[in-house]
Order: sequence, then structure tokens, then C-alpha cells
Amino acid sequence: MKILVVRLSSLGDVLHLFPAISDLRGRFPDAEIHWLVEPAFAEMVSWHSAVNKVIMVPLRSHKKSWWKIPQLLRGLKRHLNAENYDYVLDAQGLLKSALLARLAGVDVFGFHADSTRESLAAKFYQKTASVASGLHVIEKNRQLVAQLFNADISLPADYGLDVFRQKKMEESLPKALEGFADQPYIVLLHGTTWNSKYWPESSWLELVQLLTQHGWRCLLPWGNEVEHRRAQRLQAAGGVHAQVLPKLSLTELMQVLLHAQGFVSVETGIGHLASVLDIPGIMLHGPTDPAYSGILGKSCQHITSGLDCSPCFKRDCPRLESKEGTPPCQLAITAQMVFHECMKLLAFKDADTSRAC
Repeated sequence: MKILVVRLSSLGDVLHLFPAISDLRGRFPDAEIHWLVEPAFAEMVSWHSAVNKVIMVPLRSHKKSWWKIPQLLRGLKRHLNAENYDYVLDAQGLLKSALLARLAGVDVFGFHADSTRESLAAKFYQKTASVASGLHVIEKNRQLVAQLFNADISLPADYGLDVFRQKKMEESLPKALEGFADQPYIVLLHGTTWNSKYWPESSWLELVQLLTQHGWRCLLPWGNEVEHRRAQRLQAAGGVHAQVLPKLSLTELMQVLLHAQGFVSVETGIGHLASVLDIPGIMLHGPTDPAYSGILGKSCQHITSGLDCSPCFKRDCPRLESKEGTPPCQLAITAQMVFHECMKLLAFKDADTSRAC
């Protein structure tokens, strides 16, 4: 049997599907599972032990050269048809993902119209599953696979990353990073794509100062020039105990995190991935709810604002007139609150390390 899974993006959403893919593998232990995804997330998809092949479709990069999309789709259709899939699972539930899934030329399974993000997508499925609203995203995806393929989801969520984690723990850091790991450190994940998820830079600056004053080294990764400049400003606030990292691949960043004492992150895919890999951390939820999208049951502590307007799950705060303003839910999470949780986290980490020795 050969199954194609369609989930194009984003990092956090792809990660939330991982347990369902493990469930699918449990149901069909001899099946060949392929995954159709945007190139930016192909690296992470390849880490899942149940995924046999990753197929990339660069739709995002074709936005400015839209006239090339028909040629891209014709090539993708030929590729998918040649694979001779038995089933296709569209786990994204968008019109674009449903149309791409149909290119394989076989039956497509997905969410029912009352459960999917875009109800029109369900018209392109031959079999659908209606999943109750209000469930955690991970549970929603697992229910999808359980209903469509009769998979057993009674066991705890398995992200399929145990082999990857063990391999990277055994590897030393790349040479370019050797000098950054000569003392215990904390990784600060300050980048995100939603305006409403940004924790104020003033709060990050205060947290860096508090951590470095207590002797903790802060490592600052970045993914684009805006984040790079912010990381440089945070480094200046921390002095010799703060350090901007070089540009890293996702795998290299995970290696840095796996050797860290802990991390602090806004609610973003990188933070979720670190949590799945059982790295102690703190995640800041402004417009989001850890009960809906957080990685629970691991070593990550979640901080919420407690405001009545949160969670709103909006990319831009509806209470602000300008995108440049700071959402009230982010202002309500203070640097002192986060620092206090950091100290508890690091104390627990030290105690756990002592017991291991």
C-alpha cells in the first residue's frame, strides 16, 4: 500500500500532524507513506521515522511568478500519477491543498465540511470525517486518521522523532558552533510570523539583562534580517553573556537546543519542536491557547496573559488601530514573570542533572 499525505505548511501545523502519521504507520506497518509539503518544511518532515519520501511543491515561491504555476502543476501531476498511490489524505483542509491532492488521480480523504478550515475543500474528497470542534489540534488530526483509516489512537501521541533526537544528541555541534557551547546556555526564540505573537522587544531586553546578571549565557538565533538586527540589540543588552548565533539550518538549530539548559519562546513552530524533543522550556501565549495548540505533557511550561480578550487567535490584535502597536495580552506577560519561571526551570534542570549523575 502507498499513501500520500498532503500538509503543505506551516512548521507548527506540520508538527501537530506528526502523531497522526505515527498512528497511520501503526495501522499500516508495511505501507509506504509519502508527504507533499512546501520546501521550507521538507527538512523537518524527513525526520519523522514513518515518512518514506518527501515531495516538495514550491507554491509560495511562485507567488511572484504566477504564470509558471500551470507548468509546476503539470509536472507535479505527472510525478504523483507515476507513484500509483492507493489513497491520498489531505490533512490541511484548504481548497489549494484539496486541488493538489486531486492531482494524484485517486480517492482523496479529508475533513468533513463542518470540520475543515475551508468547507469548499470537502467537495473534492471521496471520504470525509467529522471531528468535534474545540479539540486540541493534535487530537483533531488523530481523530481524522482514526475515522478515515480505523487507526488505533489509544496510545499517547508519538511524534516519530525518537530516532532523530537520539542521533542528534550523540552528534557533537558543528564546528561553526563549537565556541558557543563552552558553558551552560539558554536559547531565546524571539522570532515569529504573526504580529500578535511578538513579545515586546523591551520585554526581551529586560529578560536578557536579568538572565545575564545571574550568570546565564543567552544564545540568540535568527531567521531573517529583521530578527538578526533584533538579536544584535538583545546581545548588546546582555554584554559578554549574550551571543548572536550564525545563520543556522533547522537541524543545526535543533542541535543547539538539544544541548541547551532550556529555552524561552513565543508561540511558534520552533518552540513547539523544541518541546516535542523534550527540551525544558517556557512558551509565551498571547493570542493563543496552549490547550488548543500547545505541546502538552512534555517539559515546556506555558505562560498566558489571563486577559478576557485572550485567546483571540488573530494574526493582528483586533484591539489595536495599528499593526505596529503592542497587543495588551503581550504587555500583560512581564519579563519578571518569565524570569521567575526561568529560575524554577533551571533549578529543576540542575536537580535533574544531579540525580542523573
